[in-house]
Amino acid sequence: MNKFKLTKENLKLDNDWFTDSITTWLRAIDSTNLRNKKKINCLEIGSWQGLSAFFILNELKNSNLICVDTWEGADEHKDGAMTSSNVLINVEDTFDTNLNSFKDRVTKYKGKSSSYYEKNLYVNKFDLIYIDGSHHADDVIIDALKCFEMLCDGGLLIFDDYLWKYYDKDIDNPAGAINKFLKIKKKQIKIVCFDYQLAIKKISLK
Repeated sequence: MNKFKLTKENLKLDNDWFTDSITTWLRAIDSTNLRNKKKINCLEIGSWQGLSAFFILNELKNSNLICVDTWEGADEHKDGAMTSSNVLINVEDTFDTNLNSFKDRVTKYKGKSSSYYEKNLYVNKFDLIYIDGSHHADDVIIDALKCFEMLCDGGLLIFDDYLWKYYDKDIDNPAGAINKFLKIKKKQIKIVCFDYQLAIKKISLK
């Protein structure tokens, strides 16, 4: 974490909701054979200013990453609860600037995750997927199920904000959707890390 804090000093960041989770990520990555792969295909649902994308591309030198985002903000951004309107207006430009050094390894998909799935569900398989898009449970469960379809056997799926609360009704927050996903896929997954974020590995049924 300390090493990454030095690495990210040159980035433009108005918010840092990621760095505290790096130890979870490192434990999760080390539970797989990702570092030994010659090519690592990664997908990120929700990218904001690009900090988590920067970490993935910096940490996994053989990785390519597709970033899916509207760059319009989610509910908590649009109502001013988590950021300012000025930050929101410039968030995509900030992402582009922060990821410029990795432009040959990162692909942007500007749009909702549902749109991405409609066009790409059967196009690619991924070794690592990070879900940090809309935090409303209705969207989280769709992201979870669709991303799981695109995840390789032995691949890593990481959920952000498992314990996050924003909506008045508990059922609308991420944990409800993630818990439902875990029950549905319980025979196909192994939980490798669990704290504020949740990381699972996909188990082959063959």
